[in-house]
Amino acid sequence: PHITVRAMAIDSPDNLILARNFKILCGLLTSFSAIGVGLCARVQLPELTASGDPELALPYLSLELLPVVLVGLMLAGLFSATISTADSQILSCSAALTQDLLPATANSYRMAKIGTLTVTTIVLAIALIGSNNVFSLVTFSWSALASSLGPLLVLRVWQKSVTVPVAIAMMIVGIAAAITWNLGLNLSGAIYEVLPGMTASFLVYGIANFFIKEEKSIS
Repeated sequence: PHITVRAMAIDSPDNLILARNFKILCGLLTSFSAIGVGLCARVQLPELTASGDPELALPYLSLELLPVVLVGLMLAGLFSATISTADSQILSCSAALTQDLLPATANSYRMAKIGTLTVTTIVLAIALIGSNNVFSLVTFSWSALASSLGPLLVLRVWQKSVTVPVAIAMMIVGIAAAITWNLGLNLSGAIYEVLPGMTASFLVYGIANFFIKEEKSIS
């Protein structure tokens, strides 16, 4: 959601192509940089990939290769990026809770703070209880997000009409299918849970669309 807001806040439609190209360039740069860090860690720190935590590759590489001042700068950037992403996600979720799900409380400052505190508590509980590493938790959260919102975005891009009850049913079934596939059936190692989640969501739309057409033809 916070990424979509950035696109919506562009100053002029004429700058969409420039913004798209800049976004793709930055995305490719960061993606290849992350791959490079992983490959360097496999060479420089084989014990980390064998028995340690691979998610600590960047801090350990910094300690191994950089001066102390640059290590501090690297860690400061790492923590600032983490905190920036976390607070933007929390604010997006709390805004969706108070603005979209509970529109009657949209102008209430107190409810906005309660929503933020509620989302923060849930996120903290997941982080403390979850036994998986950060990468697994983030991957699973993105799969749940894609399973619930992805089919709706695809349908709206193709200018297909979706009623509110059908949209809610698609989101619920999509995320339920992804959670069941990952946690209930433990089949994520074979097929990523986004595929069954989005498939289930599209099936809901297809079935609902079929019955809506049947009702229109009867009437």
